[in-house]
Amino acid sequence: MKEFFKMFGAALAALFVWGIISGLISMMFFIVFLSSLDTQSNNDDVTIKKNSVLELDLSKTVAERSDKSYLLQYSSSFRFNDLEIIGLNDIEEALSRAKDDNKIKALYVNLSECHFPDIASAEAIRKMILNFRECGKPTFAFADSYRALNYYVATACEKIYMRKLGDFVFAGLSSESMYYKGALDKFGIEAQIIRHGKFKSAVEPFMQEKMSDANRLQTQTYLNDIWKTILTGISQSRNVSESQLNKYADNLSLYSNDDLCNSSGLIDSVLFEDEFMTKLFESVDLTYTNESETVSISKYCKSLENDYAGNPNIAVIYATGEIVSDDNGEECITSKSMLKSIREVMDDDDIKAVVLRVNSPGGSAVEAEIIYNELKKLQAQKPLVVSMSGYAASGGYYIACPADKILAEETTITGSIGVFGLLLSPEKLVKNTLGINIETVSTNKHADFETGITIKDSEEMRALQNSVENVYDIFISHVAEGRKMTKAEVDSVGQGRVWTGISALNIGLVDQIGGLQDAINEAANLADLSSYKIKTLPEKEDGISKFMNTLFEVSATKIYGNEFYEYKKAADKLKNRKGVQCYMQPAKIY
Repeated sequence: MKEFFKMFGAALAALFVWGIISGLISMMFFIVFLSSLDTQSNNDDVTIKKNSVLELDLSKTVAERSDKSYLLQYSSSFRFNDLEIIGLNDIEEALSRAKDDNKIKALYVNLSECHFPDIASAEAIRKMILNFRECGKPTFAFADSYRALNYYVATACEKIYMRKLGDFVFAGLSSESMYYKGALDKFGIEAQIIRHGKFKSAVEPFMQEKMSDANRLQTQTYLNDIWKTILTGISQSRNVSESQLNKYADNLSLYSNDDLCNSSGLIDSVLFEDEFMTKLFESVDLTYTNESETVSISKYCKSLENDYAGNPNIAVIYATGEIVSDDNGEECITSKSMLKSIREVMDDDDIKAVVLRVNSPGGSAVEAEIIYNELKKLQAQKPLVVSMSGYAASGGYYIACPADKILAEETTITGSIGVFGLLLSPEKLVKNTLGINIETVSTNKHADFETGITIKDSEEMRALQNSVENVYDIFISHVAEGRKMTKAEVDSVGQGRVWTGISALNIGLVDQIGGLQDAINEAANLADLSSYKIKTLPEKEDGISKFMNTLFEVSATKIYGNEFYEYKKAADKLKNRKGVQCYMQPAKIY
């Protein structure tokens, strides 16, 4: 019997070891497969047929930029459709090139189930479609259902269609914020807040149970600005007055009312998708069948990939995500990565001008200051233009202010020139609820100053407040220098207040309304370049790394659910946020 158990144990051990080895081998083959797929997709030539319809499929994930790894773009055939990413840079290039491409006869914008990363991205895409329309080619929009934002983008097209029995939810904009103080009190966790700026609302949910009047004012103001931009665009495109649009929004009369959607002039027709596709292909003198295909943005861009030659002479540096001290595996901004990119373009004599593309709600004040100082050195050598995307707020504005010129979309969220620190002390929870006693032995009165358990006393809070005040003074000094304003003028529009791009233009925080291409054109003008080639930095991670990270994101959202996973990520970021912060909590606008 003893021999039997020995043999049985040995067999189990062998199976266990073999399981590990086979798992590693399988993973290795999977990585090799992905690598070969990535290489193959990059090397394969793409041919665009005559009478092609270019499809801008906004049901895919929209990001600031895509890399030239087409592993993700072609992953739909392997049932990885959730992973497909479409970059604003590819949309810009595809639509601008397709204008003069005789093979492209029409544009189809698929707006079903689309989720824009922010309102300014939707604004930018709408402008790209309007620019394409100048060539006179037919433009069609179709969606299963419409909300205010995707309908606003649809109005850039000549014809707008909706699926029969689709929902037209045209109800205005709203923003929701969760306030945690009541929950923290119940758990015995005390939030100690240090901030400069009465509008600095990122810490507000931890210090009170409802929205302050100042925060309500700024939120209402920027929502009104954005809604005004949306109403104006729709009104001009569909010849419906803004007052009538507001009536539709207030009484929800368009909801589940196909007849009114048609008669109002907001929709050209309500039909099933196959009927729409038939109409679409008829516009280019083709017959639609189940095998008929449109040309995707990624495929079209790949056909253009080798059209440019020569050394790049304008660099576009992307600063996307929260400003953090260490790379957290997500899209983020670190001084290490930014300094590498900045110094690379400073040392490159072929680069004559630089565009900094900012899409950030800010973050670490220390990291922002390091990046700011390096950008100042760059700006002393070469023209520097900032292009603001969805967010360039707080630390995002901090790194933008040394530019020669700043451009923003009308709906960009910017400003939030303010500083805060947040301490969450579990001392009451530990002592009163859990019954744990904390004994401390120190050489000096405040030796435990940096511990995260005990509540800070008045002297410690005063020291922290002085630190915040010092950072705020440095912040407004940088803005004053960059924007040719006095510190008092910056402080009057600072105090943590959030502005839209159009409001920021009026108060001097930005120079011009425009998108990335407008910023590139401005940089070319400043450098006296009549023609140019673009270099983008920092370098994107390889296709396999991107694939695996995106696969994790998709898996996590499936496990937790989209909403809960977003809150989990926010909690993780809060836990890791250390030191004085120049940060604005991104608003959830519906």
